Amino acid sequence: MTHSAFKCVQGAPIFRGLSEDDLATLAKISIHQQLFRQGTVLYDPTTPLDRMMIIDQGRVKVYQLNENGKEKILYMLRPGNIDSEAALFSQRQHFNYAETVEDTRICSISNQDFQTLLHQVPTLAFNLINVLGERLTALETMSAQTSNLEAKDRLLTYLQQIGQQQNQTIFKLPVKKRELASFLGITPETLSRQFKLLITADLIKVDGRQITLL
Repeated sequence: MTHSAFKCVQGAPIFRGLSEDDLATLAKISIHQQLFRQGTVLYDPTTPLDRMMIIDQGRVKVYQLNENGKEKILYMLRPGNIDSEAALFSQRQHFNYAETVEDTRICSISNQDFQTLLHQVPTLAFNLINVLGERLTALETMSAQTSNLEAKDRLLTYLQQIGQQQNQTIFKLPVKKRELASFLGITPETLSRQFKLLITADLIKVDGRQITLL
């Protein structure tokens, strides 16, 4: 399928509501479909925050490392997701790590190009505030779940959220179970036990990575 620069920027939440002329201008200042192989570190806490990324194909994990070097996944980026929105307004370094978990194609817009355009289209600023608010709410919700729910309920809540997002009761788990365990703040062994408990309680069915909510 031929890549559409216009549709790529049009699909990013930050740009929803803009006119076709504005989207066409954004498409012109964007860099499209850069290929990054699996295992590529896109940024780390020493990398300047200088561009917003749009995931066109593939998956990216964003994570932190604790003092022992243990990885904690904060969120996963999939096709259509955007990351590093703050780069469009601030000049600092990243706080986290981002790494491709499979071969990934990324589109991007640089801080400098966007700042120039922002003076012409101030609507972009309001859209960005909404996107950042949604991301903050999602992280706060997950933090509350990690702190207050038992592992089984944490897993069930996650699966229900995925089902709601896809509007399906049968769906493919969007991440590997090892990645999900890190995301939920539990060990892979604990995750396996929680899946078994949910299956025994007739709350879900599992066939490989296919999940059925009952």
